[in-house]
Amino acid sequence: MTDEIYTAKGEYTFTLPEMSEWKCYMFGNKPGTNQGIIYAPVKGREPNWFVRWMMKICFDCTWVKEQK
Repeated sequence: MTDEIYTAKGEYTFTLPEMSEWKCYMFGNKPGTNQGIIYAPVKGREPNWFVRWMMKICFDCTWVKEQK
């Protein structure tokens, strides 16, 4: 092995996906206290009402649609 230094010859850009207005406060976390995990999906990849409801029942996750 040689100790060669590789340098980029061009310019690289990264584009981040647009995040959804929906946020999931997971495993008992609530919007008022906000002392836990928050998950925000990519726009267009939000779960439907049934999945949100089942997450609330089974895992105590709260889905909130925040207005921008």
